[in-house]
Amino acid sequence: MKSEQSLLNPNHRDDIFRIRAERRRSIIVTAVVVAVVILIPFVLEHRFYRNVISLICLWGAMAGAWNILGGYAGKFSLGNAAFFGTGAYTSTIMFVKGGVSPWIGMLVGMGISVALALFLGIITLRLKGKFFALCTIAFIALMEIGAVHLRGFTGGSEGMLIPWKPGIKNMIFESDLVWVYVLMGYMFFVYFLSRWLEVRPLGYRWVALRENEDAAEALGINTFAAKLSSFALSAALTSIGGSLYAQYSMFIEPIYVFGLELSTQFALYTIIGGMGTALGPIMGAALITPLEIFLRSSFPELASGVSMAMYALLLIIVVLFIPNGLVMEAGSRLKKLFARSLGSAPAPSGQASGGGCKC
Repeated sequence: MKSEQSLLNPNHRDDIFRIRAERRRSIIVTAVVVAVVILIPFVLEHRFYRNVISLICLWGAMAGAWNILGGYAGKFSLGNAAFFGTGAYTSTIMFVKGGVSPWIGMLVGMGISVALALFLGIITLRLKGKFFALCTIAFIALMEIGAVHLRGFTGGSEGMLIPWKPGIKNMIFESDLVWVYVLMGYMFFVYFLSRWLEVRPLGYRWVALRENEDAAEALGINTFAAKLSSFALSAALTSIGGSLYAQYSMFIEPIYVFGLELSTQFALYTIIGGMGTALGPIMGAALITPLEIFLRSSFPELASGVSMAMYALLLIIVVLFIPNGLVMEAGSRLKKLFARSLGSAPAPSGQASGGGCKC
């Protein structure tokens, strides 16, 4: 009887209506934003701006792939460039040396990356904290050394140049607008996949082990299997991005696609944008990528030193003033503004007013 009365309580009905209203508002806002983003490349016709948009989409997707492991599951990895480079080299080698379509090479590279992630994960995922991160750094160092010394396959430190053979089969497009939408489509795929996983049992298990692994195990969650699944999925998505990058840039080299700076870049985009949110990695990429391109073009003699200094400065600012990232901070401020506009006080901290951020 008590439970029936609680369900009929007007306060509970108000909460349900509020949740539904927030969901509808979230769907409408998402649809509008997606439509605006899709139209932007038509407005900005210059090749430079379209290249910036393409890179934002690619790095946003790669940060989103890292976020599945580092943001949702709470395993801080600095080795995702190993899977990025695996995807890039697999599709490129199969295309250049065997004439195999990069679309097929992309799937093969994804399979190899998943196998590598499972192998590495079985060995290292039982480690906690900085020890797992150190192991992933060692892993990408080994991958880079291997790519440099296997000159017969990878071209060594000189890299590999992809021949210009335009065609859908070869994943080489003459129009830069096509590449914008290919990479944008992949970014949206990673984003909506993250949103979908957030409300699935697997996503809940990841969040549980991130918050308290011992408590999650006490509740009966197989935390090792959950960590391994997040590692494998993150590797698969990152590998696809590596193949797309190779065909987009038409050139790859070990020092970049297997570089520690690239792995750090994936993590920092997510940390700045907001870990554990689907939108955070995209926001981080949208903020940092144009700034990095501007600094590299303005100070070419300093090269990567400027970008690393910028990463460090932004990270310090976020940790000090916006510890939850841009998305969570913006969401919190918008909720307060919306509540004030309705003439009602925002819910006190610690009381849910319709769920967490679904960005």
